[in-house]
Amino acid sequence: MVMKAAKKSDSCSASITIGATEDVDSLIASLETEDVMVVKNIDDINIQIKSENLSDLRARLNTALRSLQAASEALIEVDRSE
Repeated sequence: MVMKAAKKSDSCSASITIGATEDVDSLIASLETEDVMVVKNIDDINIQIKSENLSDLRARLNTALRSLQAASEALIEVDRSE
């Protein structure tokens, strides 16, 4: 099988899968304003990000990951204060 290198102008996508926890709804809510599709399964959530070019996909992926990280850190702090 021969793979060709992706060009910056190629349409592309990325997928993130996170194991489901009791706080999964909060993580999903953190992505509400992002341009992503979230599929909630029994055992995990799958976040799908699509873009018309590689540079935009990278930016969208970074933003989604930052949102998830901020939500995760907020949930950790809430757990500590209880």
